[in-house]
Amino acid sequence: MALKVFSKRHPEAGKEVTLSQSVRQRIVYANEEYDPFYDPNSFHNDWTLCWDALPDRLKKEHGWQELRAYWSQTEWETLSGMKDFILRGVPRFVLDATELFYDLLNDYRNDSTGIITDPIKYQSTINVIFEDANLPWRMMEGRIIKVDSKWLEAEINSKAIELLSVGGFEGALSEFEQARSNLSSGDYKGAINEANLALESTMKTILGVEQEKPGKLIRKLIDSKLVPEYYEGFLKAFEEHILRSVATARNFEKGVGHGQGTDVNEPPKSLAELTVNLSGVLILYLLKRHLELHPIQIEQPAQADTNEDDLPF
Repeated sequence: MALKVFSKRHPEAGKEVTLSQSVRQRIVYANEEYDPFYDPNSFHNDWTLCWDALPDRLKKEHGWQELRAYWSQTEWETLSGMKDFILRGVPRFVLDATELFYDLLNDYRNDSTGIITDPIKYQSTINVIFEDANLPWRMMEGRIIKVDSKWLEAEINSKAIELLSVGGFEGALSEFEQARSNLSSGDYKGAINEANLALESTMKTILGVEQEKPGKLIRKLIDSKLVPEYYEGFLKAFEEHILRSVATARNFEKGVGHGQGTDVNEPPKSLAELTVNLSGVLILYLLKRHLELHPIQIEQPAQADTNEDDLPF
């Protein structure tokens, strides 16, 4: 399942994106280099992956009828193709196009046509472009994120929530959203407890069990081969130090999983943040591995209408 494109994951922060002309031109060169059909010396090449397939995918993603370069909120120019759009389009939508180009390369890599594509090298090239320009953006697994602790936290949590929205994980989704709500409102005990419940619910849904003790639940998860067998030396550490870490925070912090005794105890905010964020990372990993091993077809919900072309102003 492909996650939402950049501008939909970060509708407000995306408006702050700026791209220099040299960065835009280097993205054009990267797309040409990794497009398996692109041939600048051919006079008869009437099909390329980038300049023909990508505009349609971008327009369908946003419900556009044409590609535009905006001069103001009411003035724009219709662009002739994808190259012009990357060079002159709204920056956050240029990042959308870069992610969708990665998706196209990945689609061809996974089909049976025998066409050779390399989305991983394309991603590496895009990251070099960003790094050379001292931009805070990096592409990971085909999606562009900001190299910033708060941004990474939001990205991880948003991805976890999106994957939890897959049918069957409604309980875990509710608990994880409650954990984040508790954290925001200052209920740190509640945040730790709900984060642990969300992780447990995710594992139960993946394994198809209703009730199980945490230790046995984790053992069944590892036995299910969700973690590849060739990580033999990793399995014990994964079980004891990673999967149990959220439950450990809950069980040993006074007043969270058990009675607090004589003294009133309030977990520190830092511990609650660690627990919620760590549960998000673990849920994200487990869901992605589960969907890799058991892919399902998911209908994308219709996008609500906003301003006609999601103006950048």
